[in-house]
Amino acid sequence: MRKLLLILIVALAIFSSNGRAQPLTKNDSLRNNISKAATDSLKIEALYEYMKANLNNNTSDFEPYIREMIFLSRKINFKWGLSTAYILSLSYYKNRGEIERSLNYADSATLVTKGDTAENMRTNMGHISSNRGNLYYNIGDYENALKDYFQAGKIFRQLHHKLLATIYSNISNCFMSLSDHKKAIEYSRLAVSTAKTVGDKRLLATSMMNLATAYTNMDNYKAADSLLRVAWPIVEHLQNSKSFHAYYYNKAEIEAYYKKDTLKAIDYYQKSYAYALQNQDVSQQGKALDLIINFQLDLKQKDAKANIDKLYQLAKENGLDDNRASALDYYSTWYSRLGDYRKAYEYEKRFRTVSDSLQSNEIKEKASMMEVRFRVANKEQEINQLKATQKIQKLSIRQKNTLNYILIGSLLALLVISILIYRNYKHRQKLQQARINELETEKQLAATEAVLKGEEQERTRLAKDLHDGLGGMLSGIKFSLGNIKENLIMTPDNAHAFERSIDMLDSSIREMRRVAHNMMPEILVKYGLDTALKEFCAEMDRGAVLHVNYQSVGMHQADIPQTTSITIYRIIQELLNNTIKHANAKNVLVQLHHSAQEKLLAVTVEDDGNGFDTNLLKQSNGMGWLNIRNRVEFLKGKIDIQSSLGKGTSIMIEITI
Repeated sequence: MRKLLLILIVALAIFSSNGRAQPLTKNDSLRNNISKAATDSLKIEALYEYMKANLNNNTSDFEPYIREMIFLSRKINFKWGLSTAYILSLSYYKNRGEIERSLNYADSATLVTKGDTAENMRTNMGHISSNRGNLYYNIGDYENALKDYFQAGKIFRQLHHKLLATIYSNISNCFMSLSDHKKAIEYSRLAVSTAKTVGDKRLLATSMMNLATAYTNMDNYKAADSLLRVAWPIVEHLQNSKSFHAYYYNKAEIEAYYKKDTLKAIDYYQKSYAYALQNQDVSQQGKALDLIINFQLDLKQKDAKANIDKLYQLAKENGLDDNRASALDYYSTWYSRLGDYRKAYEYEKRFRTVSDSLQSNEIKEKASMMEVRFRVANKEQEINQLKATQKIQKLSIRQKNTLNYILIGSLLALLVISILIYRNYKHRQKLQQARINELETEKQLAATEAVLKGEEQERTRLAKDLHDGLGGMLSGIKFSLGNIKENLIMTPDNAHAFERSIDMLDSSIREMRRVAHNMMPEILVKYGLDTALKEFCAEMDRGAVLHVNYQSVGMHQADIPQTTSITIYRIIQELLNNTIKHANAKNVLVQLHHSAQEKLLAVTVEDDGNGFDTNLLKQSNGMGWLNIRNRVEFLKGKIDIQSSLGKGTSIMIEITI
């Protein structure tokens, strides 16, 4: 029972977010917009708005609109319209259970978007992977679902798209289904962190509910309870019935299985049921009622009978066979306790009949799902076979043509051979030049490495000399002056001047220690990169010049070499110094995300400052930017800068660990 909430929290595919049909008057308005559109491009936009609003209605009159949008997009060569129509088709046929047809549209959408670097087309690439991942998730193919979700996550992370939080939740649900609860927790936390970053309260509430469910699945009720206390103000502020339902359902689980307060659990399940009624979600209503009755029967409450009647009527009216079986079983228990064994036996027989039917249907459904998965796998195999056959045919035709060319003229063959020899010579020259360039690059990297290592060694030496040498001398001077003061008789003015000198000496000692610490933070060597950066950002935050927020994900299990750690520390140190000098920012976010699976460390530094024209960096000769670029190249990393005037700056660095 505790895992039932997983289905309620699954984030739906893009273009599939509206769970209920739009009001009739709005649909009429959307259809009128299609007929009134003056141009093909405006008509495509109107078709898109109508289909997005009605995607989940799952009716056959949806298909003519899809065909029209595809036809018009091809007519005016509108790639976004065509790829979007294919994505809508992917979602529509997925919802109808036509898996192969849905996958065909996914392939078509991929062909249209392939190689296009425009932001809206890259966004559509993310939608394709996300929707196809949902399709694989629905048929229980979690391996392929994860491949697509990770691909979608990579795209949305590069675009800084808020749907990244939904992708992380979907990845978490996959790992939950695979019983890898540790991974499920990791990605649920990522979803929460991402939702906080984008500032979407509803997305944050959904992500937190998903994380709470992951905790309860691991029997970590304490963590789930703590999380729900943090989530409650957000849920209460949203006043959203779906968020309320998920919250009270989770609270009921904690009361029932952790705090062992059955009465409170029943109360929370009843609140969850009330919000399920508001949502008009019969599945949620059935699950909540089932649990309420179960606990009421344990406590021998009289209200149980009325709820059994509700559950049976709900199941009968909506074809919920699982709930109907549960209701019959509860009737049998109820009448048995009343001493009416004849009725109890009758309901027991009906329960067994329905239960056997459910088992039979479940077996058929599993067989059907296995058949679907087999057909999908077979489709891929068939495509590969067709490609291989086509390749063989092309090779055969090419061989025949070659023989014909040889027969037609030996002179032509000699000319071709001469051209090939010349091209081979040129090709070898290019390879040699490429090798020379590669060696020069390696030489430059080696020189950069030597410079960076020498720089760090010199910093370390100077830091030790400052701390152990000059620091000790200044401390000794302070001690000597303290002893002298005790043996001198001074006027009040002289005593005041003496105290000011002691204070200035203290300030000098503190400044010397700060400089030594910045040159080589001892905490970095002892405790690692995550702790050192957390302390560095906290120290800058305390300076009141800039509010620095540091976040890290997955760093507790990251094994990063010391040279790499020092280099990353210096990069972030230089980026924050640049922000203070040039950005005129108030807030900075420093984020480290380590993915053990992808062996990737992503460093993000975002500020809300003035921003700048990134083209200026190509002409910049400043040492700060040059140092950052050299260090990234030394780590063989990639750097991506997004900035515009007045909208802040976002710098993302990816390093393979």
